[in-house]
Amino acid sequence: MELEVRLFGGLWERAGGQRRLTVTVPDDATVADLRAQLAADHPRLAPLLARVNVAVDLEVASDSQLLEGATEVAVLPPVAGGAGHDDGHPRVVTGLVAPPFDVDTVLADITSPPVGAAVSFLGTVRDHAPDLDGVVRLDYSAYPEMAEKVLADIAGELVAEHPDVRGLALLHATGELAVGDHTILVAACAAHRAAAFDACRDGLERVKDRVPIWKREVTTDGEHRWVGLTPPPD
Repeated sequence: MELEVRLFGGLWERAGGQRRLTVTVPDDATVADLRAQLAADHPRLAPLLARVNVAVDLEVASDSQLLEGATEVAVLPPVAGGAGHDDGHPRVVTGLVAPPFDVDTVLADITSPPVGAAVSFLGTVRDHAPDLDGVVRLDYSAYPEMAEKVLADIAGELVAEHPDVRGLALLHATGELAVGDHTILVAACAAHRAAAFDACRDGLERVKDRVPIWKREVTTDGEHRWVGLTPPPD
């Protein structure tokens, strides 16, 4: 059978600029078989394929999962980020956004009369990385459909695990971001500060670990690199 496979982050660059590949695999192929076929068809991808995730129909799949019947397949590098009602349920805002963030509006959207504390984390593009000076821009790209779903899933987990939280925002920017631009906004509201701090930190770590968003660091000399996608040494 033939599968259309979407590539994200720096992977499409290594596939000759192709963001979608057609891959032929046996009818009973698994995700592991797809990895092997991609390596054979595209040798420049081969050194990286052991470290990427494969998403099948917007869910990260195990290598043993069968591909028969899949409607959407994507290969994802390692990740580098609706309002509620006044009915007792937490107010939740999630999504991918174009900067700048309107922080005051977001906090107003997730705040309600029982809230006594609001904690927020606002990520900002800096002019360097731990091992790289002269950064002038970060380019963020995403697998939009899956990213939106994962953000909503994380919000549901946080609401269940932090029952004192009355409001939650998980927002991540995409596109070209200059030094000083905001990259991510995570905010939590609760009656008391401890619950808000805990939920905000927990939410930030989950977004950074799980949402299929990647960043490319661009330097003053025009060079760039994809964070988390440095090939292993020979």
